[in-house]
Amino acid sequence: MPPTRLQRSAATLDDLRVAVRTEFGPGARIVSAERVTSGGIGGLFRKAHVEATVEVPAASDPPVARIAIADGPVQRIGIAALLADAEAAEARIAGADGTSTARADAFASVLDGFVADGIAPTPPPTLVALEALDGPDATDAGAPVGAAPGLPSGTAGLPGGSSTLADVVALVPRPAPAAVRAPVPAVLSSDGDLVLLVGRMRDVDAAAGAFAARHGLHGTDAQDRRGGILARAEGVRQGHALLGFAGWDDRAALAGLVPDQVWVVVDAGRKHEDSVAMVSSVTSAVAVAGIVAIGTSETATPDTVHTLGLPVHVL
Repeated sequence: MPPTRLQRSAATLDDLRVAVRTEFGPGARIVSAERVTSGGIGGLFRKAHVEATVEVPAASDPPVARIAIADGPVQRIGIAALLADAEAAEARIAGADGTSTARADAFASVLDGFVADGIAPTPPPTLVALEALDGPDATDAGAPVGAAPGLPSGTAGLPGGSSTLADVVALVPRPAPAAVRAPVPAVLSSDGDLVLLVGRMRDVDAAAGAFAARHGLHGTDAQDRRGGILARAEGVRQGHALLGFAGWDDRAALAGLVPDQVWVVVDAGRKHEDSVAMVSSVTSAVAVAGIVAIGTSETATPDTVHTLGLPVHVL
């Protein structure tokens, strides 16, 4: 049987998650949510709450099926699953030992020794780019070296009698360029600090639980300057920092809240052009500390988020 979809509401997103889990169990999931503001006089005394669509699996469905086949951040269940993804990503980063770079450096040293001893000629500056040249000389592995423009003659004396373009290009180490990664700033966590997650609301919802748990932040549904001031005062009184949420195109919330720190949530699996447009829009409105990247384990190009020009915090 297909899952049942129901409407539920609560004061905050955290309260809504707890209520859904209590009522329907761990198999239920929130498929969409929005903040609704109602009532008030002249902008005062307004009340905000969260309304969401909840998907409840049929009783005959295996309770672990949604976890086993999850293919996106929205489909994962609970904060524990998000934290597990974060730990797995950090383990992969910590496990990188730089073997490829070391081998390239060692090969470069051997080639430099050949040049110094007169065994091999000095490679021209354009040698690495020869494969990008148009024409049969650049792609034909059997083409004589002398026939390619920009190459010196006399390369038949290379080790092993190499005399073709492919042989010469193969001798030049070409390690893949590494993206420049700026240091990731610390997430503010002093009493009363207001940290804001901005992005597509589904992505923000997918990142909020793990981000808040990792940095000891308490969620707030403040959406304007007055709400932000009251939330900060409550944070100071209770001794914790706050985590707010806003859509990337919600200019009123971005300007009104005056957050202490802003992070843009980016799904690494989305089209890079869309992410560039979103990040540019946010940075034109407020100062941004960095990017919170989600979905990096579900795309073949996880490093594209590092080309957006901001420090990247990977969840």
